Amino acid sequence: MATDVPLAVDYETLFRAGPGGIVIADSSNTIVQVNDHMLEWIGFSREELVGNSFTRLLPAADRILFSARAMPLLFLDGRVSDLSFNVLGKDRVARAVHLSASRVNQRPEAGEAPSLVGTTVFLFTPRRERTAEEEHLISAVRHAEKADALRREAEYDLARSAQFDALTSLLSRVGLMPRLADMVRNAPPACDLVTFVLGLDHFRVVNESLGQAAGDQVLKAVADRLLALTDEGSLCARVGDDEFVVVGPGSARGVSFADTLLDIVSAPILVDDLDIVVTASIGASESPITTAEGIAPASLAETQVRQATSAMYQAKAMGRNRWKRFTSVLDDSAINEIRLLGEIRAALADGQFRLEYQPQLDLETRRLHGYEALMRWDHPERGVIGPAGFIDVAERSGLVNQLGAWACRVAIERCLQLNASPDAPPITVSVNVSARQLGDPRLAEMIAELLAESGLDPALLTLEITETGLITDSPGAHRNLELLHGHGVRLSIDDFGTGHAGFAYLKDFPVDELKIDGSFVAGLGDSAEDEAIVASCIDVGHAMGLSVVAEGIETREQLDRLAEMGCDVIQGYFYSKPLRDDSLDTWQPSI
Repeated sequence: MATDVPLAVDYETLFRAGPGGIVIADSSNTIVQVNDHMLEWIGFSREELVGNSFTRLLPAADRILFSARAMPLLFLDGRVSDLSFNVLGKDRVARAVHLSASRVNQRPEAGEAPSLVGTTVFLFTPRRERTAEEEHLISAVRHAEKADALRREAEYDLARSAQFDALTSLLSRVGLMPRLADMVRNAPPACDLVTFVLGLDHFRVVNESLGQAAGDQVLKAVADRLLALTDEGSLCARVGDDEFVVVGPGSARGVSFADTLLDIVSAPILVDDLDIVVTASIGASESPITTAEGIAPASLAETQVRQATSAMYQAKAMGRNRWKRFTSVLDDSAINEIRLLGEIRAALADGQFRLEYQPQLDLETRRLHGYEALMRWDHPERGVIGPAGFIDVAERSGLVNQLGAWACRVAIERCLQLNASPDAPPITVSVNVSARQLGDPRLAEMIAELLAESGLDPALLTLEITETGLITDSPGAHRNLELLHGHGVRLSIDDFGTGHAGFAYLKDFPVDELKIDGSFVAGLGDSAEDEAIVASCIDVGHAMGLSVVAEGIETREQLDRLAEMGCDVIQGYFYSKPLRDDSLDTWQPSI
């Protein structure tokens, strides 16, 4: 009698003979394998593709679509399905395809190769019109899927009513505690668990003066902000009338995060055309999981919340709108960050910061266009420190707003001096603005006051904003952009191409200038992909009425190629490193 014997599967043979075009790329999107069907379809040999960037297969416009749409979905969900793209063959003819992809994001199991993490499998299938029979079948399948989804949604709603808060959709206390116990149980070795309990200050006054409906709107707004701030490995819950819990592993939940919680809660909340400002008192409890051996996970979870709640009430007793730590456990990185924050505050008070200026040249006239102001810290013990050594810490703590205000004031004063001669051509000065600064509701007002006091023409000041700052959902950021543009200040998108903003965002914001990231400029003359990206940025920027700046110019070849492409302004070490203030009046371009 025949018995069922598992069939030995030759996966490599199946891969090579697969019915669709398959491309496998590593975490940097470098092609590591291609199947035979794909090679026959597009005309390349395997040797011509392996080791090259995956984006080599895409036309310039589709690369931008890939970066702005497909890549974010791959990082967030791990897969994309049935996207419409074009793929280039060796004959440079574009072929219409449907693109699906899956990314290996999970940690490898025992015995698996660590190199698989970050690997992406791309599947290409030809794009064609579906037959009536296919459309009917697809419609039937989707109808069945919709019915099944409705059934599962009903089941989910029943379970959710007990586990989640009905008003805010956050976890309830009932839903939080077992999940927190699981987090303790599954925490990796030497992991710290940090729990924050937030209690809104004087929230009863909001309900009594404005009514419960307004109070509910405030609670939902606070919940949305907390949820947006937490990552996938964290928990967020509403555990009382005006109390919330945020809990997560690791030292990322440190001093700066507590300050961030205070900041996001205290940002104005619009309720019935009225800006309501509420503050919070926060308690923090931090426990190394490795020291909790012998304690049941549920008990440790209860202890964390109880200790953080106690610390929260102590913060209220100390005056509210502050946070207090229950334990004194700090890791070295947190201690160093606290120390660095103190040094930054002292440096601001003692005048240890200064600006250097990177010249920008008009590519057509080869004359000076302006300068980009770059911050430097003359540390008394460690010497000159660039922004990379302190901006991130300042950003997390809120000190970046003070640093930014100082930089704007100094840059405006220097720009006024550079334009003192009425007969000389105008010289602009650019200042970098961080995403957190852009969300500061006082930013536009502060810069307008500085311009009014100095008398500088606002058109001579350019504020450089990162793509992260551009795509933020903060209403304050959007309002600042509109106000600054209304004052006549020029707005530039810095390092364009390295984030997820894309050209579509440029239509929705009052942007004057597009700044191409130096990583693309570096490939001019060597990389056809980088050449295509730079050319696309210049062409689309000009089509939208934007001035285009290229940074990171280091060779004559790059300069000449940008001139051929029609770039407007350049900057880079090819003709000058950043200059000290006392060198600006005598420096002359020589290219």
